[in-house]
Order: sequence, then structure tokens, then C-alpha cells
Amino acid sequence: MPLLTRDKLLKKLKPIKLIVLDVDGVLTNDSIYVGPKGIEYKQFFVSDGLAIRFLTRLNIETGVISARYSPATEARMKELKVPYIYQDYDKVGCFDDMLEKAGLKRSETAFMGNDILDIPVMKRAGVAACPSNAVREVVRISHCRTKLPGGKGAVREFYELVALSHGKKLVDLM
Repeated sequence: MPLLTRDKLLKKLKPIKLIVLDVDGVLTNDSIYVGPKGIEYKQFFVSDGLAIRFLTRLNIETGVISARYSPATEARMKELKVPYIYQDYDKVGCFDDMLEKAGLKRSETAFMGNDILDIPVMKRAGVAACPSNAVREVVRISHCRTKLPGGKGAVREFYELVALSHGKKLVDLM
């Protein structure tokens, strides 16, 4: 699937009511830091979190699906008041459950992923997006590829486009 032009992408983003994100490689730089006692740390990009909070003012919610459990992910998503937090290898099952709980159709969702585990969900979502450093197989099925990499503003860049599809900028939502 070729990437969409900006005008076509903005039109396709207009009906989106839920954006679902992969965590490692999208919200983080794909690194996990493990301390000597096994405590895990992740680095999240603050500007991505700000975008997640502001977009709720357009009645667009966020959900996350990670293939592996991480207390760091849970803590950060709760801090951002993300209503749908799934950490399970069955990403398609998680996505379907999220849609059922939200009462939404697939066409009303976007999914941003970066690696091959994300492909089945990306194919189900109304809009498939990826960060600039996504693997080739993911880029091939994406409607949108950000200029910025995962964990370094890719989510913020994508959320800016979603806001623009509603005639707004994130700064307008402060």
C-alpha cells in the first residue's frame, strides 16, 4: 500500500475516534534498561505524552497494546490517563476487545506500529501509521510514515496530523 498524500491522509483521519499505539519502538526508542535487581526502565518522550493529553479535547482517545508486560508502561499510561492499556502478545485480540469496549468500528481507529508483530493490527485499523524507523514490512502497509523516529516525537507528529484533520493545531487545544 503506498503512503497517502497529505490531503488524502487528512481526509482519512477525520473520522478517527481512537488511536492505538504500540509501545516499544513507537512511544519509546525501542530500548529497555534493566537495573542490577531486574527493575526495568523505559524512556518516554514527554512531547508525545502532551499530544496524547491534548487530543482528548477533540474527543479522540488513545489506547496502547504492547506484546510484553512492563510496569513502566503501565505507570506512564496511567499518568497520561490512557483508558485502554493492554500488555499481551495477542495484539489482534486486544485490539478487538478495545473496539468492543469503546463501541467503535475499525474505520474509526488508527494504529501506529513499528515492527512485524504490529502488522495484523495495522491491517485491521482504519489508518495505519508508523515512525520513520519502522521496519520495511510495516512501512509497506502504512498510510502514513512520520519524519521522526519512535520515542523521539513520532507520536506527537502523528497526533498533530489528526488534529489538523479537524482543522486544529495541538496548540489550539491547550
